[in-house]
Amino acid sequence: MDLPLPTPENLGVVASETSTCNELAVATEHCTTTNTALMVSSTDAVREVASIRAAGCPAVVVDTRHWHAATATEAAPTELHDGLPLYDLDEWATAALDASHATAILTPSRFVPLGQRQVLQAVLAATAEATVPNLVTLVATDAAALDSRHLADFLDDLANTPARQLAFIFADKRTPLASYDRLRGLRTLLQRFPGSWIIGVDILTATDAIAHGAGWVAVGASSARRWPRRPGDTGGQPLAKGFLPGLFLRPVLDTRSPDVYADWYANSPSPFCDQCNRPLDLFEATDFDKPNIIRHNLHAARDLAAEITAQPADQRPGWLNQQRVEAFLRHASLSSQAAPVEADRTLRALCELDDPEMRETSPAGRWK
Repeated sequence: MDLPLPTPENLGVVASETSTCNELAVATEHCTTTNTALMVSSTDAVREVASIRAAGCPAVVVDTRHWHAATATEAAPTELHDGLPLYDLDEWATAALDASHATAILTPSRFVPLGQRQVLQAVLAATAEATVPNLVTLVATDAAALDSRHLADFLDDLANTPARQLAFIFADKRTPLASYDRLRGLRTLLQRFPGSWIIGVDILTATDAIAHGAGWVAVGASSARRWPRRPGDTGGQPLAKGFLPGLFLRPVLDTRSPDVYADWYANSPSPFCDQCNRPLDLFEATDFDKPNIIRHNLHAARDLAAEITAQPADQRPGWLNQQRVEAFLRHASLSSQAAPVEADRTLRALCELDDPEMRETSPAGRWK
């Protein structure tokens, strides 16, 4: 399926109007000005997307988010099923696309619990006969499906579905993919199903997926959208230290509260963003500054993705690994009296995954 998503770097953004940090407005502005594809993931996505498209955003994808509210069963694999199909999937998709003027829409799949192979097969079967061109089959499941002990069965079940565009959401209570085993599993998935969409991830996972063959990746504008949770998971993710969103800092490839960076860089020059024209360790917990953090993250993610895709395709993984190793080692040059400097767990896992000597990392930015 060749969907018209105008994103040369294969990187998009997923956001929702439910954020307290005005993330959807910021994401819409970013995507409109940079010709980047936006996904709106909420129960009100059809109406929100209609408004966004009317305002001129070039490409918007609808996720009606049924996967977050309900667990799939063999009898009810999607929101349109309850023993028997309640609505025709093509008719549902056509009506939603007409109402929203969206570029594409995800199937209203429900969440597939870990290890429920017959349920996954039911979700795939229920969506296999759809013929609407811009309807994308969504598989939303537990991130543990990428663990070594589950991966082979997961890939075998996926291989039995008719070839069509697949989009994946991997959820867990916290940081679903911040694991050596799961990141390796995601690469294997992309090797078996190149061109797949990966929805709702952090910048480190998104850029690794781009380097390893993802067709489109939607990075979360907020923590709730980059760390999806399973139905019934409670607790959520609070704002970072100082009641601020996490800020992506390219030199160390970390996403932390600016207050954390203020501690880390107390004895060094403040990190500075030329595009934002401001230091990155001085933000206030205000309605003005919180959206500015999200605005910075989106352009920083796109800048990094553009650098990756500027490399020859066969050199992208190696180039990105070098960038990550350098960022990891920079943590060792920082010091903090208030809090220890600890490299992002996803960054460490990716460095370990690609290390030819199979070394482990320490949180402080050194090889063990």
